[in-house]
Amino acid sequence: MSTLPLPDPALHDVGLDDGGQRGAKQVRLLEHVGLAPSTDLLEIGCGLGRLAYELATYFDGGSYTGFDISAEAIDWLNAEYAPRLPGFRFDLLDVASARYRPDGEQPAASVRFPYPDHAFDLVCAFEVFMHVDLAGVANYLAEVARVLRPGGSALLTFMAIWDPDEVPTYAGRPFVPIGGGVHTRFPERPGVSMAYQDHLIRTTIADAGLRLTEAIEGRWHKPWDEPTEPGHNCDVYVVAPG
Repeated sequence: MSTLPLPDPALHDVGLDDGGQRGAKQVRLLEHVGLAPSTDLLEIGCGLGRLAYELATYFDGGSYTGFDISAEAIDWLNAEYAPRLPGFRFDLLDVASARYRPDGEQPAASVRFPYPDHAFDLVCAFEVFMHVDLAGVANYLAEVARVLRPGGSALLTFMAIWDPDEVPTYAGRPFVPIGGGVHTRFPERPGVSMAYQDHLIRTTIADAGLRLTEAIEGRWHKPWDEPTEPGHNCDVYVVAPG
């Protein structure tokens, strides 16, 4: 959309943009699990609006809703995108985050998404759960189950530990086990750069009333040189109402 400004990386530190392809890759993954112009989509952790930018002219009868804990990002999206994009909505959630919102009022473990039951056909969370502790992940997954429509699906990414006997490294730092299938690259900073063993992710998904339908290995498990290669950096879990 030529009149739509590009997402502003100065607003919110949400990581690299894969050579400008991050949003486009997300769209391809979502289409793989059923995104269509008629879809009502919820994005957990919409950040700068990279996905919203890619979907600006996509919908025909569908809608986009995104929420984030960055007031700066949401204010910018509501000023720059919402007035130009009918059917797009951006909401601020005052959720505590060790990295992004340490003074947030609500813990991730008890927040309720501000949407009614069965409001969305598709829910996505890209690189969110690496910043959320296990209790928060469990609650978010329960909320995903609540807001999904029957027949809907959710695409969620994790840093997943496949072999607990290995010590995987990401960006030069090892993931350290801290108990119960939980790992972190920063043991001194709870809730920052989290990874979870695959069996724990699957169990938490099932406990939330969701059913795993597909798992896609992330490219972080093996060396890669070209940031625009196909695939997603994190591990992808596709779920449906149980």
